[in-house]
Amino acid sequence: MNTTKYSRMLHRAVLVALILILSGCAWTRLFSAKLEKPAFTYVSSELVQVSPDKAIVNFIFSAHNPNEIGLKNMLVSYELFVEGKKFLKGNDMNLELPPKSDTEIKVPAVIVYADLLPFLGSVAERILSNQKTILLTINAVFSNKPAGGDKTGDGRSFSFDRKITATVDVPLPQEKINKGMDLLKDVIKQLK
Repeated sequence: MNTTKYSRMLHRAVLVALILILSGCAWTRLFSAKLEKPAFTYVSSELVQVSPDKAIVNFIFSAHNPNEIGLKNMLVSYELFVEGKKFLKGNDMNLELPPKSDTEIKVPAVIVYADLLPFLGSVAERILSNQKTILLTINAVFSNKPAGGDKTGDGRSFSFDRKITATVDVPLPQEKINKGMDLLKDVIKQLK
């Protein structure tokens, strides 16, 4: 009986040792693998809400993480431009990218029409030419810059910046434009 009991204990010990060795090899491979930078692409924009005062737009990006581990503590910042002039910015929206996967990222922007007043010339030009949208350029920066902490979830430092630029159409507030045009016509009639 003692021999059988000893044999079983030996088999269990060998089995546990094999499991520990094999899992150790997987961890060694994971920790020794070089981390690759994720790829980001602009996909589209979607109009979430339009009111007489503002529009809420989601700028949609796709991210591909080719790594065996997830990437945490990533950030996205953006700037919006009209005619090459910055009028809105958003900073440090947190992101996480799961391992070996594609992720859809929605970056929301609240565009207050009053903020477009400094660009009235280009906005007025689009209105007078009967266009229903204004062209905006978004510069989005995806980054991961470790600041002394674990940014990858496995203890390794990993830093990158990736800038994406896209130009999109955002609807103008047609109701306000129509009222303004009617008011302008009335003023012109009174001047005659």
